[in-house]
Amino acid sequence: MKMKEICEATGLTERAVRFYVQEQLVMPHTQRRGGRTWLDFSETDVERLRAIAVLRKAGFTIEEIRSMGLDYQKNAPAAAFALRQRLRAAIDSYERVSSADAAQADNLENYAALLEREVACRNLPSTDQYSPAARLNWESIWENLCMILAVILALRLYACLVNALSGFSDLFFYAFMNILVLILPFVIFVLPIALVLGSKAGKWLYQHFEYIP
Repeated sequence: MKMKEICEATGLTERAVRFYVQEQLVMPHTQRRGGRTWLDFSETDVERLRAIAVLRKAGFTIEEIRSMGLDYQKNAPAAAFALRQRLRAAIDSYERVSSADAAQADNLENYAALLEREVACRNLPSTDQYSPAARLNWESIWENLCMILAVILALRLYACLVNALSGFSDLFFYAFMNILVLILPFVIFVLPIALVLGSKAGKWLYQHFEYIP
């Protein structure tokens, strides 16, 4: 079953399906053809994706779903308990907030003052205190790497061209002795071309190695 069919069968977007595959919550059959990896989903994968969607809507984290998929009997009770704790905390937070009427305040600071006593014992969300580990953006990595390599290659070729022209004629030799004459052609003409070609090469490489439905 290909990507279009799996999206129709599960009601998920292609982005969501790819994300769950990337997180190894579902592992469809893969096949290398023409230097690319093609995904082929089974009926079992369809059921797993539907289950993942339900669990995510219920509030389970990616890590909890992964652990339940690896060993349901061992990990499901702890995951369910953690979810109940989060839901209980959310209900408690709702009750605290609902006790303070926003209409009683004139601005954000006054409303916060009304809530201050109610939330004094609570901690800031972990997302506010710690920077989450950024997921690697492989497309950007490939693109930047290729752009750097393209600039280095262009610089080497430009240096060879300058050396060749300097030895060809005294006029070119004395012209290139001026630092502006030496740098400006590279910055204005060669560098932009190298960056564009490097960017295109990086995107092509990323698309060449990414999952294809």
